[in-house]
Amino acid sequence: MKKLLAGLSGLAFLSAMAGMLYAWAGERPRIFLRRYRVALPGGAGAGIRILHLSDQHFGPDDWVRRRRLRRLQELTANLNPDLILFTGDFLHNDTGLDAVEAMLRTLPPARLGSYAVLGNHDYVEYSYRQLFTGAWQSSAASREPGVRLKALFSDIRSVAQVFWQIYRNDRLRFACIANNTDELKALLDLYDIRLLQNESIPVPEFPNLWLAGVDDPIEGEVDLVKAFAGIPAEAAVIYLTHNPDLAYAPEAARASLTLSGHTHGGQVVLPGLGAIHTQGTMLPRDHPAGYFDDVPGDGKMIVSRGMGESTPLRFRCPPEIIVIDLAPGDGNRDRGLRIALNR
Repeated sequence: MKKLLAGLSGLAFLSAMAGMLYAWAGERPRIFLRRYRVALPGGAGAGIRILHLSDQHFGPDDWVRRRRLRRLQELTANLNPDLILFTGDFLHNDTGLDAVEAMLRTLPPARLGSYAVLGNHDYVEYSYRQLFTGAWQSSAASREPGVRLKALFSDIRSVAQVFWQIYRNDRLRFACIANNTDELKALLDLYDIRLLQNESIPVPEFPNLWLAGVDDPIEGEVDLVKAFAGIPAEAAVIYLTHNPDLAYAPEAARASLTLSGHTHGGQVVLPGLGAIHTQGTMLPRDHPAGYFDDVPGDGKMIVSRGMGESTPLRFRCPPEIIVIDLAPGDGNRDRGLRIALNR
C-alpha cells in the first residue's frame, strides 16, 4: 500500500509539473486568428475589414515575445485590413516599448487608419515581486528576529489576500510602478495610430460609421458623455474600451459594436470551473471572452483574449487576434451575423 501511495503521489507531482510547464510554454506563443462577420445597423460600413488587437503586454525580450511577433507577422501578412483597432495594454512594463515599435513596424497598412485606446497596464505595472517580498526586503538589514518574523507574516498575509481576491474574482491592484505612458503615446503618434481618449471620430469615407474611444477606468480618467458627444443620431458606432465593464454603462447604449480586452479570456480555464480570474470584471467565469449580445441597447460586444498576459500562464485559453468583417444587413434586426473560426 505504501508503494502504491508513493507511486500515486509521484505521478500526481509529475502531472502537476507537466501541467505547469505546459501552461507556461505550451499555449503562450501560439497566437490564433479568430474571425467574426457582423452586421451593424443599416449595414453601416459593409465591406470593411477590421483587425482587432488587444493586450500585448510586452515586457522584457524573451523567446515568447519573439515568437509572438513572428506569429503576428505571419497571420496578418495577407489580411489587408481596412481598419486596425487596438484596445489597450500594449505594455506590461517599459521594457516592452521596443516590442511595441516592432509590432507597429511590421503590421500591414490600414486603408482607413489605425486607432487605439489605452489600458491600465499602459499606465502602471503591478509588481508581484514588490508585493510579496517588499516587507521582507525592507527588514533584511535588521538584526532583530521579531522584525523579520513580522515582515514574513506581512508577506504571507499579502499572498493570502491576493488568493482570496482571485477566488472572489475581485479586481487586483497592488504595488504600482509607473510606466512611461508619454513615450508610448509618442510611439503611437509616430506610427500614425490615432489615440481616442474620451472622444469620437467618423471613419474616413463612411460618414454613417463612427469610432468612439474611452480611457481606462482603473488608471485613467473616464468621460463617457464626452466620448459619445457629437455623434449623429443615425450613425452606427464602434466603441473601443479596454475594460468590458464600460460596455454596460448606460451611456454606452449608443454603441453598435463594442470591442474590448482586459480579461485575457481568464488565461487559465479549468474544466467544469471556467476561468480562474476575469480581472475583476462583470463577465462570468464561464464566458470571459468572445461574443456578447447582452450589452445595453441593440449593440454587440467582442472581447479578445489578447496576445499576452499579466502572469505568464495560459491553459485552455491560447492568445488570439481578431478579424471582423462588416457585413450587409441590419444589426438591429438580426443582432448581427456571427462566424468565429480559429486557425
